[in-house]
Parts: sequence; C-alpha cells; structure tokens
Amino acid sequence: MRPSVLPAFPPPPEGAQAVADGVWRVTGGAFPSNAYICAAAVPGEAFVVDPGLDPERIDRAAQDLGLTPRQVFCTHGHFDHLGGASHFQRAYGAEVFLHPADVKVMKSSNFLLMVLKLDQRIVLPEVTPVDPAQPRVGGQALRYLPVPGHTPGSCFIRFGGSLFTGDSLYAQGVGLSDLPGENHALLRQSLLALWDQIPGDSLIHPGHGPSASFEAIRTKNRALLGFLGKAEP
Repeated sequence: MRPSVLPAFPPPPEGAQAVADGVWRVTGGAFPSNAYICAAAVPGEAFVVDPGLDPERIDRAAQDLGLTPRQVFCTHGHFDHLGGASHFQRAYGAEVFLHPADVKVMKSSNFLLMVLKLDQRIVLPEVTPVDPAQPRVGGQALRYLPVPGHTPGSCFIRFGGSLFTGDSLYAQGVGLSDLPGENHALLRQSLLALWDQIPGDSLIHPGHGPSASFEAIRTKNRALLGFLGKAEP
C-alpha cells in the first residue's frame, strides 16, 4: 500500500508538473502525450504510467525527484503510451504491464508511426499480461478497470485517489480518432458502465490534456456528455 505519509520531494523538475500527492506529469514526444511518474511504496522507487515517445525526459524527471522507475503500467497499447517502455525495461529491469487484448495493438506501433509519417520507431517491450481481476499489480496497490472501445484492451488504472484514463476519458472533449480497432459504441458502453462507480473527487489523469476531478468532468465536459447521451436537451 502507499505510505500514509509521503516523503518530502524536491520541487518538480523542469518539464514535470505535480498533479497529485506523489504523482507528476511529463508531457512530450514527437506525438505529444502525458506520462505519469508515481512514487511507490518503497522509498526512492517509482512506477511510470504510459511512457510515451520521450522516455529520456521522463527518466530525467524521475531522477531529479530522487526516484528510480521499477515498473511500467500502460493504459493501452498505442505507441504514444508505451513507446518508451523498453527504455525503462533495459535501464532498470522494469516489468511492463499491459492488458492482453492490446498486445496486437502494441505490435502495430511502428506501422502506425510510419502511416502517420513520424520518423521515430520504437523497440517493443516484453510485456506482462494484466489480469484485471487482480486488485494488486506488480506489488503496487493498483487496479486495472477494463474500458474497451478506444482499443480492445484499454483500461483505467486506479491508484489511490487517482485514475489514469489513457485515451478513454479526457477532462476536455472526447478522444475519438477512428484508429484501427476503435469502437465508438463500445467505448460509450464502457464509460456508461463505470459512470456511477467513479467517486466525484477522483482525480482523472488522461493521456492527453489536463487533469481534472471526475465531478468537474461529469458536469462540465459537454462534448463527452453529448457522446454519452447525457447532455441536457
């Protein structure tokens, strides 16, 4: 479990923003996305959620915070969310967790980078398939909540009062991209199934854009409410 009293950390390094107690966001990469550094229960150690295409920047921020990344947890298999995972695997022996339904998505990463005319290519990590029924993953008090739709294996990752939502739930707007394997009707169904189970004070940390409380999202994100059929007439 997380320590009841977090240790004192230095001010966030350049390029990182504190978004919750013991959680920092680093945004960057050729296809910009949010990665999150989270202080682990073991002093001096951390895990990373969704390392994108600039793992060196994430790594520098973690080191400046006095933290060593030991695990990587991915909300889904797109390149801009797991592209840097192999860096942490090589550097620290980090175990990389991904829902098994998204292994095929991960394997299409370099093809999608080529289609999008991005010069960068990634080294695919060795992944540990996540069992969503397990309340603890990799020795951390995390829980994967399946939210298929954006990809077949998309998940929310719950850690304390934070919910990392990848491209399935944004603070602003709706992440609809028509990428291969995306199913808008299934995404709507998945979000509606969890809608009343997420506490309003949960901090939502998406794969792109700012963080926000779920209460703010469910009352102010009109594009999302419209997509879900919850907008006022």
